Amino acid sequence: MAPLLHHQPFKTIYLVGFLGYLLFVKLPYWTVKYCVPSHRPRPAWTVKRCIQIALLRNLTTIPAKVGLSLGCDLTLEVPNSSLKNNARFAWVEGLGDDLVVGPIKDAALQTGVRPATRLPGYWQLKAGTVWPGDVALPGEKTVLHLHGGAFAIGSAHPSDTTASLPRGLLKHSEELLRVFAADYRLCAHNEPMNPFPTAVLDSLAGYRYLLRMGFLPQNITIAGDSAGGNLTLACVRYCVESRLPEFPPPGRMLVSSPCGDISMSRDGPDSSLYINRDTDIFISVPGEKFGVHMRDLLLGPLPDSEAESNPYMSPLSPHIIDAPGAYRGYPNTYVVAGGAERLYDDAEALVQKLEADGVEVISDIPKDAIHDFIIMTWHEPERTDVLKRVAAWIDRSPV
Repeated sequence: MAPLLHHQPFKTIYLVGFLGYLLFVKLPYWTVKYCVPSHRPRPAWTVKRCIQIALLRNLTTIPAKVGLSLGCDLTLEVPNSSLKNNARFAWVEGLGDDLVVGPIKDAALQTGVRPATRLPGYWQLKAGTVWPGDVALPGEKTVLHLHGGAFAIGSAHPSDTTASLPRGLLKHSEELLRVFAADYRLCAHNEPMNPFPTAVLDSLAGYRYLLRMGFLPQNITIAGDSAGGNLTLACVRYCVESRLPEFPPPGRMLVSSPCGDISMSRDGPDSSLYINRDTDIFISVPGEKFGVHMRDLLLGPLPDSEAESNPYMSPLSPHIIDAPGAYRGYPNTYVVAGGAERLYDDAEALVQKLEADGVEVISDIPKDAIHDFIIMTWHEPERTDVLKRVAAWIDRSPV
């Protein structure tokens, strides 16, 4: 049975009370508190930055608490006339059952997950660019963006907060003309649906869509933030391990604040989960392990042990001992994270694994940045500085 706050009128009563308390009690309190430099979570943070992060810490608790579904209806076509900044809607054909193989197929059989018939996606174009058409231009580069949101919120729609990542890449890149964001089916806060590997199948469909348009794999960068970083790693692993001709590995991989261990097993006193518990956007719930709600949504009927041992779900789990060369064949990678975020250890573990197997990897971790700062337009100058470096890295890739 769903919690009381998932039902009306209790949901509305709670939200009104929560927001009122936030605006009229907490906000004035924070304003006074953070005027004192010694009370700021990070010495380098301004009063404004402290308040912005405190607000986020409180707001991120809302969806799970009241069962909000913060995604788009994936069955509806969105008219291009309703999209701003010359964005364009596109349908992505789902995978056939014959393209679901290996451990992903095994998990799908256990959870009852099937490929979607079709899914929406959105092109964002560089300012002033005329739509080049439904076929890739000769030598054209592009990016497949997989959005974050703990697998339960968010959208590829250009109005979503995470769309600031592809917009930022387009703004600072000299070669990118368009970037594609693929939607995937979300888990739900108020009922079991779309467990692993639903989002992986849908993300792979987005990658195949670009290949079918004629983009060469070496000219595609798969990029994901937070949960989207997890999906990026799963997609690349599938391309490398399945060896299906339909899924050649992409040329590059960008992961920002990746959620690489769904079990959250690195939780000791020396871990970033503990050290950065007061400086990130996620509030610790007393007596509850961090990330347990997301883990349960993603697992569905799968046993808890899968969160620790499945490399497609938790590639950075400390319980997984990779064989030498496990990451051989992975593309050049750019890893972004914040030094003040709780998932910092995941990013560090990824860099170490890739470097150990000879993968070319760049690590870009501003020390006072928070989780997924790259999508937060107010998180400056870190956000713009990193986007410029990432865009230059994409521009340097061979055609």
